[in-house]
Amino acid sequence: MKKFFLGGALLLCSMTGFAQDKAVKADIYGFVRNYFTYDSRSCVQSNEGLFNMLPNDHSYGVDGEDLNAIPSVRFLSITTRFGVNVSGPEIWGAQSSAKFESDFCGASSSSAFNLRIRQAYAKLAWEKHDLLVGQAWHPISGDLMPEVFSLATGAPFNPFNRSPQVRYNYTPVKGLTLTAAALYQFQYGSVGLDGKTSNVYSRNAMVPELFVGMTGKGKYLSGGFGVNASTIAPRVTAGTNEGTIRVHERLTSYSAIVFGSLKVDDLSVRAKAMYGQNTSHMQQPTGFGIVGHSDNEHMPNKYPNVVNEYDPMQLGSAWLTMMYGKKVRYGFFAGWMKNFGTADMEYIYTPVVRNNTGMDQAYRFSPIVTYKVQNMTLGLEYEHTATAYGEYKQSAGVGRVTDGTIINTHWVANNRVCFMLKYDF
Repeated sequence: MKKFFLGGALLLCSMTGFAQDKAVKADIYGFVRNYFTYDSRSCVQSNEGLFNMLPNDHSYGVDGEDLNAIPSVRFLSITTRFGVNVSGPEIWGAQSSAKFESDFCGASSSSAFNLRIRQAYAKLAWEKHDLLVGQAWHPISGDLMPEVFSLATGAPFNPFNRSPQVRYNYTPVKGLTLTAAALYQFQYGSVGLDGKTSNVYSRNAMVPELFVGMTGKGKYLSGGFGVNASTIAPRVTAGTNEGTIRVHERLTSYSAIVFGSLKVDDLSVRAKAMYGQNTSHMQQPTGFGIVGHSDNEHMPNKYPNVVNEYDPMQLGSAWLTMMYGKKVRYGFFAGWMKNFGTADMEYIYTPVVRNNTGMDQAYRFSPIVTYKVQNMTLGLEYEHTATAYGEYKQSAGVGRVTDGTIINTHWVANNRVCFMLKYDF
């Protein structure tokens, strides 16, 4: 282990020395972060439970006890992070720069404690234009994020996604930025017909996710909006009585966001609202359903009605954070989320939804307090997250067919207490 860290230090030193020879400056940054958490019941989580989303629904054993009403605690340092900001020479009349950022969270709970890439991109910035190529925050996620210190950063109420992308920004006047981006899924993938998430459905569709938006920044007020389109191929083969054949199925979904912030002295207020279709790759509990079958121009005539048609599920979400103070900061996070059923209100077979099915709506309220001394921060956060679960509304006389709306709901809640100690460097 000592050899590993010594080798890493020597490598960074050699990189810095090489960078200086080439008129490149590399600044190392990061933090050591420790989390202690308590949960009152089992929840939809990842990253060894530090990325906490929604409480699991009731699941009763033969003795009538709720099998998910199990409290738990954890104490982990895997969110410790380091990164390098690089500034370089002029290239093609633009200022060049790059960023690399990593932590020890792995890609999921099964690979926790593994080193992973968070961000890794290069950037060229002209006077009114800039071009970013590489992995960075999705514009829907990163343009404005809630001021919380929990690892989930407001998810699933706040969309959460980092993806490889090509992003172009144009600033015609000071304070106004127009953005266009093409993105490809990687760590955060869409849900598939088997209920699991993967980036293979995006890869097979051959079409990048597309985003356009506008952001305005003033002295006290900032805000913006954006629209997004994503396409997946839920499957590329289908079974028939004569064997497996190739199919050409696509599902295109649309999303939109609007956000704003206010910063006056030690007061900070932020808010975002989103309408999304099949935003399962944004860590949100949504997906799609199979509408039915129809002929397809790519299919031989002897294989009629083997191509699925899909209808995305709709989800609305919104959040608000308010924080006040400098050395001691206190405030709250409030979030809400609602399932609005299928986009075309078609009757579909039981929907394929990320993580949990049968969610009608959910909310979270979270008081927060942090205390900063020099480069060390202590934080205490309480999360009350509640979800209304139910059953899909069935069409009359046809079993397992629904419009995606939920009836006969009941509430399930989790109470999380999180303590953080972070040391920045």
